Amino acid sequence: MVSADSTVIEVFSWVTLVLMIMSIVGAFLTTMTFAMFGQIRTYPIKLIMYLCVCIVIGFTAFLIAFEPWVYHNEGPCIIIAIWVHYYFLANFLWTFCIAFNFYQMIVRRNREAQTLEKFYHIACWGIPVIFCAFAGGFSCYGDLGGACYINCPLVRFLCFFIPGLVIISSNAILFFFIGREIHETLSGAPKSDQKARSKEFRVYLSIFISIGLSWIFGYLMFLLPFPIITDIFFILFSIFTPMQGIFIFIFYCLNKKVLAQYLGLFGKCIPICKQWEEKINSQSTNTSNRSSNRSSRSSSSSNSNSMSSSTTL
Repeated sequence: MVSADSTVIEVFSWVTLVLMIMSIVGAFLTTMTFAMFGQIRTYPIKLIMYLCVCIVIGFTAFLIAFEPWVYHNEGPCIIIAIWVHYYFLANFLWTFCIAFNFYQMIVRRNREAQTLEKFYHIACWGIPVIFCAFAGGFSCYGDLGGACYINCPLVRFLCFFIPGLVIISSNAILFFFIGREIHETLSGAPKSDQKARSKEFRVYLSIFISIGLSWIFGYLMFLLPFPIITDIFFILFSIFTPMQGIFIFIFYCLNKKVLAQYLGLFGKCIPICKQWEEKINSQSTNTSNRSSNRSSRSSSSSNSNSMSSSTTL
């Protein structure tokens, strides 16, 4: 098994702990925000909410798995190990569904992509059960040496490493096609729209990385077992992967639409919040109207508008 320098591991174990706690909070706040405000809860946002559920439960179980009172007791240790395994696999699968949804909406221009949601649920909640049942059937859950997880190397390889590698690789391939489609659309957009659309592309790039591709660093750490390279990928993995929930909160909740919803909620008892909400909504409406007027004068407006509507969350 590949191992980084002990000092590096010690430092980044604390970094990972802090970031995972922040990520849990971020994912929880994201879920609660869109659960409260149904008017801004679009179909892609619903998929993000399911991913956030996996982050909250999976990351919490992961942190509990390292507690001595858990891994020293066989029963609780097995339960926590199963939860970690199940929700991390579900996490992988939901990132694939989100990536596939981007592909359907942006590349295939499929306006009926939401009809696939029932299949997403079957796959994301059902497939992990199969792998967990397989690992449990061989009694491979328990103390891994200071943590509760799959303690059989072969089963861990077959039931976590391989499925995760296949899913993350698929996400990278889908993102290639998504990025290419957005690039081609931006190339045909009028000069007045390219700055705004380039910003949109950067946002979606950041979002897509935050919901899965950072796991590539973890896999490269094992696939390229060279001292310096291992340390580099270990650092990148320890920083970016635990930030999954943080990134999601930043990119989906820290915007004017969500702010306006909270101001409207607080405006019921604080009048000035209601005034700020109306001001933000007025600014958003004016910005939207100006953007629509510019797009209507361009020859490529139909393609640009199509992509914009596909990627609106």
